[in-house]
Amino acid sequence: MTNSEKILHTHGLKKTIFRIELLELFMNSVSAVSFEDIKQKVSTTSDKVTIYRALTSFEKQGLIHKVPDKSNKARYALCQEDCSSNKHIDSHAHFICKYCGDTFCINDMKVPKIKDSKGFSISTTNLTLEGKCLECQK
Repeated sequence: MTNSEKILHTHGLKKTIFRIELLELFMNSVSAVSFEDIKQKVSTTSDKVTIYRALTSFEKQGLIHKVPDKSNKARYALCQEDCSSNKHIDSHAHFICKYCGDTFCINDMKVPKIKDSKGFSISTTNLTLEGKCLECQK
């Protein structure tokens, strides 16, 4: 059993050829992946429904999480190892490159916990940083 197959099994996901290829795409990406990236880079399917179902399953099982991009489209990145279907631990900063548009998870920079204030009930906090990524600085 390959590493990808073990990860899918651990997260309770079926080990289809497409899901293995999709997981390996995430594992080999340094930045978050968009739907369009997936459609271009996977060879086993171009069916939108199949791709969206896989993304939904991966997210539900704690394998990936949504990340922001500069045009408010969803991108996806691998979760940390301690994420599961019961609990996502993705409270970290995201960096968006103003030059190439790529989004990166910065796992070692945690989003601070913010208490409810002035009657507001806060359910989600995000920390998004913008600038020039390492590749664009070259």
